[in-house]
Amino acid sequence: MRPLDPLDGVSPLSRLLQSASGAEVRAELDRIEALLGEAGAPAAAEAGAPAAAPAAPPLPGGPLLTAALGFGRGALALREGALDAAVRLLDGAAAAFDAQGAAEARDLARCEAVLARLRRDARSACASAVAELDAIAGAGDGGRRAAVVAAHYRATAERIAGDAAAAQRTLLSALRGSEPFLDERAQILNSLGTLYVTLGAHGAAEALLEHAAELHRRRGDAVGEAIAYGQLGAAALGLGALERARAALQRQEWLCARLGDAFGRARALTFLSELALELGRADDALALATSARDVAAGATPPLRTWIAYAARAMGRARRDLGDPGAAAALEEAGALFRELGHPLGEALAAWDRASAEALAPVRSTTPVAPVQPATPVDWFSAAWALGSLGLPSRVAQLLRERMEIEEAAPAPRTANGGPASDGGIRERALAAAAQTSPHVAVQREVELVYDRPDDLTVVAARRTAAHRNLGRLAALTLAPPGLVVAAIAASGLGVRGLVLPSERAAAACIAHLPGLAVWLWPSAIAPAAIGSDLADLRTALGEPLRAALALAPAGRVVCPPFAGDVGAELEAVEVGALLALTESLAQGELRLDAQLGWNGEVGASVEALGFVLTR
Repeated sequence: MRPLDPLDGVSPLSRLLQSASGAEVRAELDRIEALLGEAGAPAAAEAGAPAAAPAAPPLPGGPLLTAALGFGRGALALREGALDAAVRLLDGAAAAFDAQGAAEARDLARCEAVLARLRRDARSACASAVAELDAIAGAGDGGRRAAVVAAHYRATAERIAGDAAAAQRTLLSALRGSEPFLDERAQILNSLGTLYVTLGAHGAAEALLEHAAELHRRRGDAVGEAIAYGQLGAAALGLGALERARAALQRQEWLCARLGDAFGRARALTFLSELALELGRADDALALATSARDVAAGATPPLRTWIAYAARAMGRARRDLGDPGAAAALEEAGALFRELGHPLGEALAAWDRASAEALAPVRSTTPVAPVQPATPVDWFSAAWALGSLGLPSRVAQLLRERMEIEEAAPAPRTANGGPASDGGIRERALAAAAQTSPHVAVQREVELVYDRPDDLTVVAARRTAAHRNLGRLAALTLAPPGLVVAAIAASGLGVRGLVLPSERAAAACIAHLPGLAVWLWPSAIAPAAIGSDLADLRTALGEPLRAALALAPAGRVVCPPFAGDVGAELEAVEVGALLALTESLAQGELRLDAQLGWNGEVGASVEALGFVLTR
């Protein structure tokens, strides 16, 4: 028995939770509660009172109806994001079903309560969630609905904990067990597609989410369909298919408007406004972003993250329209992102500040001779942050915007009065950074997701690491001159992809061969961060490494590598002698160039990480 089955002869609540607005669902819950109250009310009227209508006959299965009512309220609270209430109501429903000996309904209610805790408490709830869900799955027949739902939500816990490979394995296992339960199958396809969007496997995600959206539509599940279309929009954006993305996001917005889903609607409107900006339709973008902000601000509590994103889209649209109110909207977004501690938002706010500084002289009404600003516009900080988040496509957008702004400014001149040229460096850097839409991999991904999903996970993870490295190299084209270069030797380098710096690292990789790699850092980076990056690499390799480090005072990245290139295009960087030097080093030895200037205290902090420093 499912938790809402006791209400089937009394109410269409199960259908309403999937397809009606929150207000309609709440009204139906109140109607059921009133009906239960009437059924238990005394029939006799007080003396002297007018004769009352006969009381409703007792409803069959009263305690189960009460448990189902509590579950319905909990399911609505979970849908609306009222997570404290959801946990309380769903735990209460599970206990009520248990008291009536309804084991399957009890376990399904427990699964929903675990999901509510995961959404509320995030990583801190993962371990206990996995333990409880495993207990539910193992308590009876592995083919029952509760076991499938428990496996599905176990994968949610694994994804939140950061183990994408485990989440994929669990979801695929749940998918295999879901054939008798098409409603659960559609939800699992949603989750699997969302996981592949996160991994950057957009072709596989699109194939799965199209299937999920169709299943939801056929079953009349507008909530699940809206989620599927929202993620389909994200997958299409990852593939560079802007029109497909727009169609999917418009469908999500329409469904969420019907459902009264403020979160989904604000998300869809914000994405649509960003799409309009990308397509050069600033007036449409402003209208969409304004609607997104109004929807997010009208929610209870207000959806502050989407308010910030919508305010940013409004500011950029106004800027493109020449509206002087643009700066205030962008500053509002930046302040909110800083308050929320949102890494992507803070990176985007830094991008907006750089744009505003660069545009100021371009839009000045006072003619001025082209001069080099005393303090260069800091495009690099935003670009590096975006690259480190694994978003080279965003870095490419930033590089394009910077180039467009600089091309609109008065051209700098050479000493003899002619126009200065950068030799096409900026164009090459932009073209290389824009290699992030994996169109040629789409068909292969679709094949792998069904035939060899483990291979797909490995490919997607490797590509994500490569995209992160590409984003960092593209960002370094904006850094001031000066690089710290390390030639690293270890037998495990280049094996199983163990050569690229991790998400936590501050380094970028510019070259590697089996057993050898060359990493670099901006020269302003703290020596402790360099030591920490090398220690993390040593841990990942599971063996000691040898490295020779040198300062390239004028070194810079001119252009990141194109597909098929063997390395980034560099200037004033010499690595041949460093690579040769690694052969003479002992295991665990770091050989330092005197120009690095690491004093004894700095050296001691690096030695504390388990390295031997020589000079």
